[in-house]
Amino acid sequence: MPISLDCVLCLARQSLEASRFATSNELIHTSVLKKVFALLQEKGFTNIPPLVAQDVQRIIRHETQNNDPYAVPKRRSNELMLDLINSLFDRVRNSKNPIHTAVQLAIAGNSIDFAVRGDWTDESILNAIETAMQKPIDGDIDRFIQCVTKAKHILYLLDNSGEIVCDRVLVEELLRIFPDVKITAIVRGVPVLNDATMDDAIQIGLDKIVDVFDNGNDAVGTILEQCGKPFLNAFDKADMIIAKGLANYETLIEYTYEQVPKTICYLFKAKCQFIAKYTGIKLGDPALIITETNKTQL
Repeated sequence: MPISLDCVLCLARQSLEASRFATSNELIHTSVLKKVFALLQEKGFTNIPPLVAQDVQRIIRHETQNNDPYAVPKRRSNELMLDLINSLFDRVRNSKNPIHTAVQLAIAGNSIDFAVRGDWTDESILNAIETAMQKPIDGDIDRFIQCVTKAKHILYLLDNSGEIVCDRVLVEELLRIFPDVKITAIVRGVPVLNDATMDDAIQIGLDKIVDVFDNGNDAVGTILEQCGKPFLNAFDKADMIIAKGLANYETLIEYTYEQVPKTICYLFKAKCQFIAKYTGIKLGDPALIITETNKTQL
């Protein structure tokens, strides 16, 4: 995936917001921005966005000496959504089509993204999710269900904290409807942005429901060459991948079907103009993209 000028500006904004989460020291904020601007000048117009973002986050962690700048908002968003989990299950199971509603909820949860904005409040998170729930999914949900029906082992690539609670609802619903399928969940190996790590999976109880592994590295998204052996073993065994969020989409589409001969279902919200233009999905809409062969189905 190419990088756009908007991506470069977004990465610069992220670096300042993240450094402010990490420390109140403005001298460190300045140091972060200087190093990030140098990085963006060197690599920001050539590499794919997640690779540049990975280097940006490494700079932030190093300069601030804070391994998890988003730790506080991550925990808060998990607590907020976990308080609602019973009502979320009720909403799904009382709907006319529980699987459809659970998928819609999982995509709506992708709204909780501190890479897009750093000023989330409890109210704005809940409003964003409810707004996304009211929009139809851009994609073939029936095809998604067919893919699950055929699958024996699903690898579920998680994205953000807070959102992970919505993913838990979808995972439990899939297991309820398809009890013979095995689902393994994957978190980030190192804290990066507000992406879910093992701590988040444990906090919201996902580890009590399915096996959870980390991917073994600090990439924004899934870069197979950087991932650890436990993840790669699980990846090889799975015949279907559910990939949440823009970064997983941006990285995994770099591989050909010959390299990754699996059904991949991408679930995300089109949160920026660049992604909207690239995918042909309206800005702000919930997206479901399925790759089963060399062709992509929307």
